[in-house]
This record gives sequence, C-alpha cells and structure tokens, in this order.
Amino acid sequence: MKNGKVLILSEKFGTGHEKAAISILKGIKKVSPDTGVRIINFFHYCQPYFSRMTLNLYLKALDIRPEIWGYFYERERNKKRATFPKKMIQMGASSILRKIIEKEAPDVIVCTHPFPCCVASRLKRRGQLFALAEVITDFDVHGFWINEGVDAYLVAHEIMIEPMLKFGVDADKIFATGIPIDPNFDVFKGKNAVKKTLGFDKGLPVLLMAGGGLGLSGIDGVLVETLAREPLQIAVICGKNRLARRRLEDVTAKKALDNVKVYGFVENMWDFMEAADLMITKAGGLTMAEALTRELPIIIYNPLPGQEERNARFLLRNGAARYARDRDVLIKLVRDMLLNEKKLLHLKSRGLRLKKTGSAQKAAEIVLDLMEKNNSGWCHGIRKTEGS
Repeated sequence: MKNGKVLILSEKFGTGHEKAAISILKGIKKVSPDTGVRIINFFHYCQPYFSRMTLNLYLKALDIRPEIWGYFYERERNKKRATFPKKMIQMGASSILRKIIEKEAPDVIVCTHPFPCCVASRLKRRGQLFALAEVITDFDVHGFWINEGVDAYLVAHEIMIEPMLKFGVDADKIFATGIPIDPNFDVFKGKNAVKKTLGFDKGLPVLLMAGGGLGLSGIDGVLVETLAREPLQIAVICGKNRLARRRLEDVTAKKALDNVKVYGFVENMWDFMEAADLMITKAGGLTMAEALTRELPIIIYNPLPGQEERNARFLLRNGAARYARDRDVLIKLVRDMLLNEKKLLHLKSRGLRLKKTGSAQKAAEIVLDLMEKNNSGWCHGIRKTEGS
C-alpha cells in the first residue's frame, strides 16, 4: 500500500467541485487506505467571510443577469496566456497556499476548481516541489483550467483531448477518466427494487426533476402541476434551495398532487437516478456525468450561460440529450418521450457512448501514480516562463 499525502483543493462555487473532491478521496481510500488525504475549500479556508460574500454575489448575479457570467466565460474561454483575473488570483493567494503547503506537506495537490490550481501552478513554477493534478469538472475546456506545471489533467471524455492539445497541453498529460463521481453510481440495484425503496409505484414511470446541489432553475409550481396531470410520478430534488422546496411543497399540498414527491438535498442521488425513467435538469458537469453513468435519458432545460450551455452543446452534439428551449417544448418533450419507449431507448443508447465507469478509482490511480513519480523527482522539472 502507498503512504504519502494528497491535498485536494476545491471551491464552493456550485456543489460539483466539492462532490468531485469527495469522490476522489473515496477512490484513493479504496485503492490505498494508508494514504493521507485532506480536502480544503481553498478560498473559504483563506477568507471565510469573503468566500461567502463572493458565493452569494455569484448566485445573485446568476439569478438576476446570468448572461453577464456567460459573457465573461466566453470572453476568456480561448485565451492561452494568463489573463488579468488569473494573475490577480495568483498574486493574491500565493502566500496563503504556500503556508497551507508548509503545514500539510503534500506529495500531490489535486485541484477540482481552476482558481486554486492557477495559484498552485505559480508556486510550482517558483520552486515548490509537489505533483499537480487538475480535474476539469465540465464537458468543455476553458482557458482558465490550463496552467503550466500541471502533471495530469483528468477530463470527462476523449473528445476533450483535441481542444486541450490546441491549448498546448502535452497529450501524455491528459487522462479521459470521466469526471470523478461517487462510486455508488457504478452500482445498480435494479430499477423496481429502488422504486420500492423510495416509495414509488413500479407500474408508473418516474420523472426526475433536479437542478444541481444549489437548487432548481426554471422549475416552479406551475410546471410541476402541469406535468403532474400526466400518468407518471415526479421526484423534485431542490438541493439546498430551501425557498424552492417550501414553495413546491405548498403547491403539492394545496393541489393534492399525490404523484409528486419534493426533496431537499439528497445523499443518495444514485438511487433516484436509477429509479427514474427520464430526467429534467440544467447541465452541470457532475450531474451530466452522473446521469450518463446511470444510463438515464436527459432533457436539458434552462442551462446557465457559460459552462452549462457548453455542457449542453456537448451532449446535444453527441445525441445524448434533448433540449427544451421553453416550458411548452419541455412539456411536449416529456409527454413524447414517456409515451415512446423507442425514443427513450435511442437517447439512452447515445448516452452509453459517453458513459464512463469507475471514474473515482481511475482518478485515484493516476493521483497515486503521480505521488510515486513525485517522490522519485519526475514531477519537479518545471521551467519558469514569461509572466510567471
């Protein structure tokens, strides 16, 4: 078994980055129980108040003017050189990360968000000795993810390799492991058995409506009430959005929608995805990876501008999802898909081409291999470049 220490740096901008970090931890502990692993939400660790304020502003901006985030995402997407925002993050947080490294003494740093990775990259170029891995948690390659000194990029699919090569990344540093998701998504218990456990009737299809860990987007009481008139069962996952959950619970109670179950944040999403016959969701990277692994047909509705729209394009290009541009189209698609098993099977078969299994363990094995190489000095030959 391997000893040593792995430090995983993540962020709270959406739950996907944290979930990927926890999945890698589980993978490492399964492969090498003696290896030390710690997860730190980097900016929350550095400046808890500023981190909470930034997250709240980010969520508020997405709620009021999401196109602004989309504009900045696209503006910076194809830039190969370090941009002003990246340089500011590097300069502002380098001293804090240096102290964390001195305290934790990691052999490998794994980043599931680009912010801490760009800081770790700067420290490595300036002589810090550690192996560096980066987990891209979307089905898109953005310039902010690309940093010098990264020894391994873990990506969602082989299709992402070509655009990364255009950024100048060496092919032998790119590993199409799939986005690391909880190992429980690889374990199937049987649809009818899971339906029974969750309290659903095995004789009716289950429609799963979810919007990621931070909550729903564009799913409200009117939409749920309309869909509830169909011969189906609905599971609505509100994540950490307490207001949305309370409003939907009020609607289901007042309208006596007995075929609708409303939940907050759930720890067993793999069960809901196995029980479901169709899923309505935004296009968060982790949610897409989970659904593909669960072989669950997807309708994408109201994705956020930026990475979610890019994730949606990836799945749509590969025929692995359907897209509803508005509520009327969404309702029509749900009716059409659930009444036509051939269309569901076709969507599922296209998704199978993108499915990745054992992503957490594959990621863990790459990280542990980097740890051995780091201890032999293989990861230390990083040249300093202009702008570092």
